[in-house]
Parts: sequence; C-alpha cells; structure tokens
Amino acid sequence: MKESKNRFTFKIFFSYLLLVILSLVAGYFIYSEFRVFLFNDVAEETDLKLLKTGSLVTELYEAESLSKLALQNKAQANFNAYAAKIDTILVEIDTLKQVAIDQHQHSLLDSVQLLLRQKVANSNELRNLKVKNEANSSIDKALKELGKMESSFGKLTAYDIHPNPESLSSYERKVLDDWVSYLNKNIPADSSDIPDSEKIDSILNASKGLLVQAKKRDAKTQRFLAQKEIQINKNDLELSEQLQTIIAAFEQEVILNSYNQSIIKQSALRKSIRLAGVAAGLGFLVVALFTFLINRDFWRVQTYRQKLEKEKKFSESLLKSREQLISTVSHDLRTPLNTINGYTELMESTPLSEKQRHYLKNVRSSSEYVGDLVNDLLDFSKLEAGKLKIEKVPFITSHLVQETTESLQTVYHTKNIKLYIEIDPQLNETVLGDPFRIRQILTNLIGNAFKFTEEGSIQIRAKAVVKEKIISAQIEVIDTGIGIAKDKQRLIFKEFTQAEDSTEKKFGGYGLGLTISKKLTELLGGTLDLKSEVGKGSTFRLVLPLEITNAVETASEATPYLVPKVRMLIIDDDSSLLRMLKELLESMGVTAHIFSNFLQVEKDSHLAYDLVLTDIQMPQITGFEVLKRLQGGRYKHYKDQPVIAMTGRKDLEADAYTSLGFAQVLQKPFSKGELLGMFKLLGIETENLRVDEIPAKEVNASTEMYSLKIIHSFLGDNSEAVSEVLETFVADTELNMRLLSETIATREYAQINHVAHRMLPMFRQLSVTSCIPILEELELTVPENKTPHQLDSDFVVLKQYTAKLVTALQAKLATSPTYNS
Repeated sequence: MKESKNRFTFKIFFSYLLLVILSLVAGYFIYSEFRVFLFNDVAEETDLKLLKTGSLVTELYEAESLSKLALQNKAQANFNAYAAKIDTILVEIDTLKQVAIDQHQHSLLDSVQLLLRQKVANSNELRNLKVKNEANSSIDKALKELGKMESSFGKLTAYDIHPNPESLSSYERKVLDDWVSYLNKNIPADSSDIPDSEKIDSILNASKGLLVQAKKRDAKTQRFLAQKEIQINKNDLELSEQLQTIIAAFEQEVILNSYNQSIIKQSALRKSIRLAGVAAGLGFLVVALFTFLINRDFWRVQTYRQKLEKEKKFSESLLKSREQLISTVSHDLRTPLNTINGYTELMESTPLSEKQRHYLKNVRSSSEYVGDLVNDLLDFSKLEAGKLKIEKVPFITSHLVQETTESLQTVYHTKNIKLYIEIDPQLNETVLGDPFRIRQILTNLIGNAFKFTEEGSIQIRAKAVVKEKIISAQIEVIDTGIGIAKDKQRLIFKEFTQAEDSTEKKFGGYGLGLTISKKLTELLGGTLDLKSEVGKGSTFRLVLPLEITNAVETASEATPYLVPKVRMLIIDDDSSLLRMLKELLESMGVTAHIFSNFLQVEKDSHLAYDLVLTDIQMPQITGFEVLKRLQGGRYKHYKDQPVIAMTGRKDLEADAYTSLGFAQVLQKPFSKGELLGMFKLLGIETENLRVDEIPAKEVNASTEMYSLKIIHSFLGDNSEAVSEVLETFVADTELNMRLLSETIATREYAQINHVAHRMLPMFRQLSVTSCIPILEELELTVPENKTPHQLDSDFVVLKQYTAKLVTALQAKLATSPTYNS
C-alpha cells in the first residue's frame, strides 16, 4: 500500500512537472517568434530615413526660396543666407548617408550634394550676370534718350515708329533700326540756319554707334545669362528628380521592409499558432494520459482502501480475539501454575532423593518461566490494546537504577562479568513517574546484557539533563556481549523475534522483553535506541522525561525507591555464618554483598554499600588489613563508609579496634538485637528495616548438644533458611574437622589456630557448650602451652563431640522438606 501510494504521488508530480516543462518550451518558442513584433528595429530605421528625407526636402524648398530672393534682390546678404542654408543641407545629407544601407542611395545623395554645389555656383554667376544686365539696361536708357535728342534735331527714332521696341525680337529690332536709318537719310535738310548742327549730328551718331556696339555685347551677355538660367533650371530639375528618386527609393525600401516584416510576422504568427496548437494538443494528451493513470490508481487506491478497511476490521476482530484469548489463557494458566508451584513446595517438604529434588528444581524453574511469559503476554496484550495505565508516584531514580542492577547481578553472580555503575548525582532528585514500569524496562535491558555476555563487562551509565521542572534521565546499558548485526537491529523490537534463530536455542527467551520495553518507553514519553556491532557488544540508550516534585513521602509499597535499602559489605571466612547473615539481612530488607575472602573484592567494582562488616582473624588478610586497604584509596567503591569489626576474641577491648579506625565492634556470637543496636549507633534508620517477627510461641529447639534459639532470633520462623544454615554448618564442620586432623598430625600450630577460630563463631551461635572450650584452647594453642600428646587428646574429644553434634543435626535436618542428605 505504501509503494502504491508513492507511485500515485510520483505520477501526479511527474504529470505536473511534464506540463510545466511543456509550457516553458512552448512559451520560449512562441516568445522567440513574437520577438519580431516586439523588436522592429528595421522599421524604426526606415521611419528615421523618411523623416530625414522629408526634412531635407523641406530645407531644399527653403533654400530655393532663398535662391530666388537672392536673384531678385541681387543682395549679397540674401545670397550668403542661401549659401549657409545649402551648407546645412549638405550636412543633413551626410547624416542621411549614415542610415542609408543601399549603395545606390549613397550615389544619389552624392549627386544631390554635387548638384547643390553647382546650383550655388550657378546662382552666384546668375546673380552677377543680372547685376551686369542692370548696367545693360542703363545703356538702353541712354540710347533711348539719345533717340529723343535725335528726334528733337529732326531725326526719326525707333520709338517714333514702335512704342516699345524692347519687346521686339532681335531680328525685328534690327529691321526697325535699319528702316529708321534709311528714313533719316532721306529727310530734307532744315532750312533754319542752326550752327554746329552737323557737328552735333556727328557726335550723336558716334555715341549711338558706341552704344549700339555695347548693346550688341550685352545681347551676347543676355544670351549667356539665359543659358545659365536654363542650366540652373535644368540643375534644379535634376536635383528635384534626384530627390524624388531618393524619396521613391526610401519609400520603396519602406514598402519592401514593411512587406518583408509583414511576411515575417505572418510566418511567426503561423508558427506561433502551430506551436500553441501543438503545445495545447500535447498538453491535452498529457492531461488525458495522466488523468487516466491517476484515476486508475485512484480507483485502485479506493479498492485497496476498501480492502484494507475490511482487513482492518478483520484484524481488529482478530486482535480482540487474541486479546481475549491471551487474557483467558493467561488467567487459566495462572490457576494451574499456582497449583503446580504449591504442590512443588509440598513435595519439596517431603523426603526426596537427589534425582527427585533435581526434577522438582526443573519443574519449579519451568513454572517460573511460564509465569514470566504469562505476565509478559498480559503486559503485551494491554499495551497493544492501549489499556495499560501509567502511574505517577514519587521515587528517586538513582535508587531505582542501583537496586535493579544489584538484584540482577545477584541472579547472574556465577558469570565472571565486571559490572560498573555511574549515576549522576542529579538523579537523586525526587521525581514523579512509574517506577514499576521503569524497573521493568531496566530489568529487560540489563538482564539481556547479562544473558548475552559471557565475559567482559557491563556498564550502567545514568545521566541527567535538567530543564526547568523536567529531568531527562538518560540511562545507557553497555555490554561486551555477542552484539547484533546492523540489518538485524530493527527486528529485535518486534514481538516474538530475536536477532538470530540460534539465539533462542542458546540463550533462551521468547522475544517479548525488548518489544514490551520499547512500547513502555513510548508510553512513558521517552525513547529507546540501540547501537551495536557483532562481536563487540551493544549499547541500549533509554531516555525518559521525569517531572521534579517537592513531595516527600515515607517509603512504602506504593512509593518505592524513595529511601534506598541499607547495603552492607560482609567479609568472613566462615561460609555458614555468611549464609546466616545474608538470610538475616535480606529478611530485614538489607542488601548484603558477601565475600569469604577480601581478595575477591575488585578495586574497580561498582559495589555500593553503606557499611562494612569484616571478621578480624582470617587466613590470608586480617580485618585490620582490610581496613587499611580500604582506607588506602585504591578501592573506588570505598568512600569513608564505617567499618565494623566482628571478632570472637574476648581478650581485647572495643577501644583496641576503634582506636585503629573501626566504627563499632560486634562480639561473636551476636543477636539480631545487637545488630540493630549497632545500626542505631551508626545513625541508620532501623524503622525502615523489615524485621520478621518471631511467633508468639517460642520455638523450642534446644537439646543437650545444641540450641537454635540464637539462630531463630536472627531468622525468625523461616525454617527453610534455618535448615540451609544448618546444612552449611554440617558441611563446614566436616570439612574443618578433616583440616584440623591434618594440621594436628603435622603440628602446624598456626593452621590449628586458624581452623579453630573459623569454627568457633557458629559453635557459639548454636551454643555447643561441649565443643566451645576445646576450640577456644585450640584457637590460642602454641607449642609452649600444649604438648603434642595433649593436642592429640583434645582433638579426640572434640572429634567425639562433633560426631554426635553432626548426627543430631542431621536427624534434625531429616525432618526438613528441603534437606538433601
């Protein structure tokens, strides 16, 4: 279902991504085609040419006006203005050349410039000719005046015949002039006598002759002037034609460019339409395809969902059935298990052979295993159903961790594994939580560490991170065991699963411990992580949030771990006394760490204890050496705890021990009351110690050979514990008597003293009055105060008494249901 959901999500994402890519590609191509519309530099350049050409035509018309004005007025200033205008037009033509791209247009513009320069020259020459023509007109006036003068002297003139001879053509004028000359020759002479008339006539004729010649020359000038005007007009015509050609070329260019642009735009538009159509078609196909695929997956998901809902309902019904089955089976299992345990205890109280006792031990072990399985199944079922309730009671985390670790170390004491405990002092704060469930988690983690570690060490590190009113307890369980492969680590938190198939066969277990621990951790709001490497060990890291509280309550069954248990380190070479003290202290709620030899105590061990109880006379290390070594600082677990001396010697006062550093002295044999009194002297709260009361009816267990009154004062009515102590005493006595026989035979007085010293405490506890005096003498005997014959004689008597004592105790033990002969 998860894979199908991922595919469904991927298809939706991929369809949108494909549509986006298609839109971007189509948009890019359409935009590249529409750039023709957006960026039309060619049209702008053509418009610029047209504007410049129009401006040039306008300026040419202005120059033409200035030219005509200069020719009419014949003023030099007007002609200068005309020349300046022409220069401006030439500059404009140069700028127009820069935007013209056609070589033909360049040549046309060059022609315009040449024509303009010729026109300026022609206009200048025409103006000069017209100025001269004005001079010729003055000659005409002079001739006219002379003609008038000639008429006054009786001579005819052209004006007498024609009113305006200037309007005649040259030929007509010539004919008119010849005709006038002929008439004047035939005019009769004047009768009046005027003096000098002939002379005047000759002067006038001469003047007229000169003027006529000037007139002829002027006619030539007029003809040249006419030619110049014709040339200028022709030049103007060519200039106009050139301009029209240029303008037509520019217009043709504009039309051609416009046409080309139109074609390009139409082509771009068609391409854009085709691209848009193709993109729309592809988009439609993509949408249709992925709509089909997504709808198909959606209907599949809907179908799967319906199937899952059915399966879920079926699974829920199965879970309910399983829960009901587990509850029923667990409940039904408890009753026969209780019956099995009860009958097993009853059978153990009857005389049994060693083989039968072995069978019963296996039955008890199996019933305990099934009982633990039933409890775990019930917890697992409650966790699965969400019915497990978490309590909040005050407790101290450090006490919980310490006690859980020590209790598990006692279970696995046969394994040669070093245990190290580091607890942050901040975990001594009182917090609210569920200590029962936290202990359950720690028991699983630390128990697995002991189970899967054959040799090496186990470290318990408990740290605290405090934030306001919350303590984050971080507890690490580090072992050097078999480790877990990386690909198997995710499996170990699954129910009924272990990392390897061979693990269950070799180490046992049913694969629920870590599952329950993980679920409990999550229920408590914490985390449980694992780091492991095959062959090097594993590290489980438990992190739990705990609320700090100011509540201080007396420790009780409802609020455990508020007050830690009293813990003692006991060192004595008498194993039966050690067994009795351990039974006594555990019945009082005191944790006892017992060692028959101080050399067994490791310097870097995690041992946690509140006081030390040590025998003084021991074979390898005496009690004085124990005190000296502890105070030497080489033992990390010793932090100035009080050390109590145990001794059976009567010749030394208490000051002899306390002056050397001992806190108290207990004289063997001592009673439970004396032990409690010692606790009170050391300031240990005895009210918190659980003391089993002796029944109101005093146990009458005294005989001539021994008395059990002191032992019962220690152990109460716990017959099983009493029997175990007596069994240990019988076995130790038989062993000690063999050792004493050997040492007396070899006359090793130091060993005789040691064996006798070791035997005395329990003989005194049992009030064996027949043997105590002999053992006291043997404890202090030296070659100077007892001869070998006396030594042998005392041993024979002691041997007779101990044989009777052992026989009597064996008869007593034979009535015990737990005795193994």
